[in-house]
Amino acid sequence: MPKGRYGEEVGEDYLCKKGYGLLARNYRTRYGEIDLIFLDGDEIIFVEVKAKVGDDFGTPEEMVDKRKINQIQRIADSFLVARADLARKYEKYRIDVVAIVFNEMGGVDRIDHYENVGF
Repeated sequence: MPKGRYGEEVGEDYLCKKGYGLLARNYRTRYGEIDLIFLDGDEIIFVEVKAKVGDDFGTPEEMVDKRKINQIQRIADSFLVARADLARKYEKYRIDVVAIVFNEMGGVDRIDHYENVGF
């Protein structure tokens, strides 16, 4: 399984265990894709998952820059227009990042969840 897809599955499982409710996976628009969309209480959470094997050439967090966050915001806006029913029901939104570092054997060395990195 490709690292990115495996990372998304690990991130999804991690957030589900925290009690978040999954709304969508790999939501695509002409602006790009959001990896995961969850509900957390009264908020819609747009989640970017970044996964790497080891930290030798930078961390997964370093891969999420201002340009990427702006792109996620555009996609999130598109989702909220398309799903106006959800936008009316859940008035709060945020962007989260799940950063995962795998070891060479495919195990998780580190997983960090950063809440509210945009909006």
